[in-house]
Formats: sequence, structure tokens, C-alpha cells
Amino acid sequence: MSTRDSNGTTLINHWQLGVPVSRGPVFTRSLLLLAALAALALALAAVRFFSPLGPFSGMNDAYAWGIWKTFNVMTLTALGSGPLALGLAAWVFNRQRLHVVMRTALVSGFLFYSTGLLALGFDVGRPWNFYSALLPWRWNSESAMLEISICMPLYAAVFLSFEILPLVLERVYYTGNEQARTILRTIAPVIRKIYPFFIVGAYVIPLMHQSSLGGLLLLAGTKINPLWQSPVMPLLYLIAAGLCGLSFMIVLLLIVCLRYRRPLDVGVLNELATLLAWVCCGFLVVRFADLLWRHQLKAAFAFDRMSFLFLLESALIMIPAIAFRMRVMRETPRGLLNLAALACLGGMLYRFVPTSITFMPARSTSYFPSLPELIMAIGYIALGIVAFVVAVNFFAVLPGDSSSWDHTFRRIALFRKASKHGTSASAD
Repeated sequence: MSTRDSNGTTLINHWQLGVPVSRGPVFTRSLLLLAALAALALALAAVRFFSPLGPFSGMNDAYAWGIWKTFNVMTLTALGSGPLALGLAAWVFNRQRLHVVMRTALVSGFLFYSTGLLALGFDVGRPWNFYSALLPWRWNSESAMLEISICMPLYAAVFLSFEILPLVLERVYYTGNEQARTILRTIAPVIRKIYPFFIVGAYVIPLMHQSSLGGLLLLAGTKINPLWQSPVMPLLYLIAAGLCGLSFMIVLLLIVCLRYRRPLDVGVLNELATLLAWVCCGFLVVRFADLLWRHQLKAAFAFDRMSFLFLLESALIMIPAIAFRMRVMRETPRGLLNLAALACLGGMLYRFVPTSITFMPARSTSYFPSLPELIMAIGYIALGIVAFVVAVNFFAVLPGDSSSWDHTFRRIALFRKASKHGTSASAD
């Protein structure tokens, strides 16, 4: 990946506050193809809504969880943990520089969660009963899925939606009339005052349900291979979410900067890579310490099918953990992209393997997704990509170098402080 444009001008400089992509066609052929795939998936989802679940999918009594839950929910929501990982780094550990990419993380996280919840809505046997989640007196307090079914929709519909609200309001302010601007100037102080209270929920809620996804698998007991089944699985699932969130953000930022010819900020990417290296190391330390404590370390190096799968996961995470300790790897765009992709793949494998590959509820049965299931799973991803491309073209999602966008809803004090020191930052 080159760090210079066609005129030889360097692309490595400080990112400014987010600006929308305003040049070039939005609906390209590739985007229209993805939109068609998403439309096909939604059409199949409509058919699924009015048909029994059994004939439509490859699930059975032993494998009651299909690919929509194990991949679209368990795995892809880990990629949507960018707002959690970056938010904790920026707000709790005072990595102020990362605020400049928080909007990109928020939008991508919102889309991952939204498409995952959409998939979950068609995965359950009677989706029309979803409204029961809004009625506490109808909750099944003995259900292991209760906390997840409450926290995930609450996080996406309330906290993530509120955090990306400034994007919509800025668009209205930028394109609306003077009356709309007057109204927005009036409500902007109110949004700033209640924002800190929403920040608390925006990090407590995902911490709860990301760990609960791992805790849910503890109920499977010996049905999951001992290399993965562990009392610390809730902690490992949470760390893996942070690992996937950080690595995916690096991959996403590099791809969109290449696609839209945006400048790179080596300082921000360097910091993301450093954080990712520490998270990868933390994940590996916890996992190997757990194996040692449970006397399963020998099984990890048995070099059978499960051992090779475990070693593959570990290698995908260990390589970036080591390589990102070298500054040259953190400041080379191609190296950043390749290593972050490895870490992302390793984290996704860890989230996917226990629910699908090493999960063996019965010897006489097996599960493989049917064609409609695969089309719908891929279609939900296509839908998220289409929505993200539309969002970056019309809203201030990506970091950039333009000063033409109005920043009424940003924290001016933070912007001035960043400008004074020659760096860039933005509110979420």
C-alpha cells in the first residue's frame, strides 16, 4: 500500500475531524451487486418469517444454534466491539488521540450489531414474540439468554444510536435551513449535558453481554472440547471482543483511506497497533495460563485435529503480538494491514470455533448450514457494507483533511486543545 498519491504528495499527516466523502459516485457497480445480495437475503428472511424453521435450515434437535447465531451474532459482534475497545482506551486510559476515529468505530459497530440482531430475529422459532423483551413481567428469569437478549438490543437501539446521533444532527445542520440550525443550536447543549451518562451505559452494557456470550457456552459442558471449554471463557470472550474490535478498526481505516484516497495518520494507527499488541499478549497469557491450570497444555500440543486448530488460532494472534512490538511494522501501512487482518482472523476463529467446530452435542448428528442460511448470513454482511458506504458518503464518519464541515456538535475545547498541539481529536 503506497503512502503517496498520484502526484507524489505524501499521504501521511494528521487526521482532522471527521468529514463526509463528497466526491465520486456513491452507487457503484460493486455496491449495487452487494445491494442485490442484501435484497435477496431480506427476501429469503421474509419467506423464513412465514415458514417453519426446520425445513428452511440445517438445524436439528442436537444443533439448535445455526450460523446466524454462531457467526452473525457470536462472531461478527466481536468485530463490532470497536466502540467498546476504543472508548475504553480513549475515556478510561486517556488515549485522547483515538477520539478522531471513534465515529468510524461507532458506525461500524452499530451496523454489526444491527445486522446481527436482524439475523437473530429470523433465527428464533417465533420472532413475532420478540416484543416480550420489552415487558419485564414476561421475562424468563431462568433463561441463560435473558441477559444477552436484553443487553444487545438495548446497547444498539439506545446507547450506540445516541452516540451516532450527532452525525445525523450535523448533517441536518449542514444542509438545513436557518430555522433548523436554530433548533439544533438550542438542543446541542442538552445533548452535551446528558452525553456523559450515556457513556457509562455504552461501556457497561457491552462488557456485560460480551462476557455473557462466553458464559453461555459454559452450559454446554463436555459438549465443547476441553481446549476451549473453560471457566474463564467469559473473560476470554471479552478480551477476544477487544482484540477483534481493535484489529478490525485498523483494517477498516486502512481500506477506506485507500478506497477514498484519504490521508493516513501514522500516529493514530501506531497507537491502535500498540494497543492491539498488548491485548493480543493479554489474551494469550490468560489462555495459556488457563490451560496450564486445567492440565490441558499437553492436549494443546498433541498435534491432532483439535490441537492444530488451537495452534492455528494462537499463531494468528501471536504473530501480530510480536511483530507490532517493532516500530517499523506499526508504521508501514502494508504491514499494519496484514498483521491486523491476522489478529482479526484469529479472534474471529476463537469466537466461532467453540460454537460450531468443537461443539459436539451428539455423535450421530451433525450440522451444516443450508443454502438459504448461507445466502442470508452473507446477505446480512452485504447489507452492513452497503449501509456503511452510504453513511460515509453522507455523514461525517471518516477522518479526513477537509475544513468545510460544520462541527457544531463537537466539543470545541477539545478541538482547540488538539489544534494548539498540532494533533487532531473529535468528540464521539
